[in-house]
Parts: sequence; structure tokens; C-alpha cells
Amino acid sequence: MRLRIILLLIAIILGIVAVVTVIAYINSIRATVEEDVEKVEVLVAAQNIPKETPVEMLITSEAIVLEAVPRKYLADGVLITLQDYEGYVVASPINKGEQITSTRFIKPEDIGMSFIVPDDMLAISIPINEIIGVSNLINVGDTVNIIATFKPSETQVEAIEERPETEEIVPEAEEVPFGVEEEIPKIITEITKTLLWNVEVLYIGTRTIIIEEPDESAGIFGAGQTREEQSEDIKTITLAVTPEQSEKLVFTEEMGSVWLALVPVDGVEKEETTGQTYDNIFD
Repeated sequence: MRLRIILLLIAIILGIVAVVTVIAYINSIRATVEEDVEKVEVLVAAQNIPKETPVEMLITSEAIVLEAVPRKYLADGVLITLQDYEGYVVASPINKGEQITSTRFIKPEDIGMSFIVPDDMLAISIPINEIIGVSNLINVGDTVNIIATFKPSETQVEAIEERPETEEIVPEAEEVPFGVEEEIPKIITEITKTLLWNVEVLYIGTRTIIIEEPDESAGIFGAGQTREEQSEDIKTITLAVTPEQSEKLVFTEEMGSVWLALVPVDGVEKEETTGQTYDNIFD
């Protein structure tokens, strides 16, 4: 009798162990299935994306979308946002349907900028600040208008004031004979005028320059004079321009001043303006 009871207890215990084992096994299978089926929203290419495409263009376009992907199919380093990659570019072509990972991006300065310069165009940089740069609202891929301001030199002003009213002006088209002073340029007063229209912004960065200053404690004759070096960061904007536009832009930087005007995504229609001077500013 006692032996039967012992055997019965052993059978019950083995049964319980078997049930627990089966339940645990089922739960593990269920967890694995649920994990495989669970989907996570990640960034996926909605179209083929060329190499060296700026991240800003991806953000503002429909080239990438959030898509639910089963967890077990997630790629290593897959991204759910590009917020931390502004200023980067695509390092290699991305195919449609491919998950967007962190290894797909690189900084332009790490591979040079020639890749983003449009055909038949040049890349040229000018210094900007918060005011000229539209309160830092300009981003890579935007388009801007270049507004130039020129002032006549003191020599020009004096020459114009001293010129007799009856002085005959040599027509610009005629060749000026040897020994005769050339005609004074037409910029005889301050003028502000739109110089370039719908210029593409390729890059915005910071350039560090070294400023050397003489040591004030040096001797009168400079004996043993040393120089102190100080660094200064200058913010620059790089623009895509034609060769002729590059000349205009450099000339304006050297001889006048420039401002940038942010234009809509589709640009603005170019129109001929007279420019603003003291004579017509209040018209």
C-alpha cells in the first residue's frame, strides 16, 4: 500500500514537471514568434538615392520614409531620424527599399567638395555672419539672391566734382587716344542692387584663421621681437556659380559688400531692377 502511494506521488511530481516544462517551452516559442513578428518603424529609402546627396535634401524631400520592419530583419545601426546628421552627405548609393544606417553618411570635408559642384559651375566661398546670413536660417540646398552695395572711391568723387560741366565725355564705345585720361566709371554714388539670382548653397562651414600680433613688450628696434598667434573662426558659405558670376562675386567682396536673401524653394523670377541710390530710395 505504501509503495503504491509513493509511486503515485512520483507520478504526480513527474506530471507536474512535464506540464511546467511544456508551458515553459510554449512560452519561449511564443516569445520568439512575437519578437520576430514585432515591427519597428525605421528609415527606409523610398527611391534610389545617389552618392553624395546632402542629408538636408533627404530631410526636405520624400526620398526617405518611416516604415515598419520586423525586428529580426533590422539592420545594424539602422536610424529612425536624421536629426543628428545635418551637414553630412550620402557616402555611397542607397537602393530603393534599403534601410538607412549610420554608416551611410560622411562629412563633406572628409572626402572633399568637388562631388557636389554642379556641372559647368564653380564653388566659391564668402564670409558671412548672422545678419548677412539671414539669422542663420540658410541651409545647404537652399537658394539665395546676392545683393551688392558699392560706394565710389574718394578719387572718383573728387574727379567728378572737379570736372567742368562743359567737358566733353568720350563715348564708352570709342577708343581713348593715348595720353587722354579714360572716362570715369559710372558708379558715382552709393548704389545697392541685386547682383545674382537663385544661387544654390553647397555648404556652410567655419574657417579658422591665424592672426599674428607683434609682442608689445619687444624692444624699440624689434630686437628679440616675437609674435603672438591668435585664432579666429570665420563662418563661410559656399555657393555654386558660373565663371562670370564668380568674378562678379569676388569683385563685390573686394570692392563693395554683399548681403544674402533667402528665396523660396522654387526660386524667384529674375527681374531687372534699377538699384537703389540716394536719388531714388524714396520714390
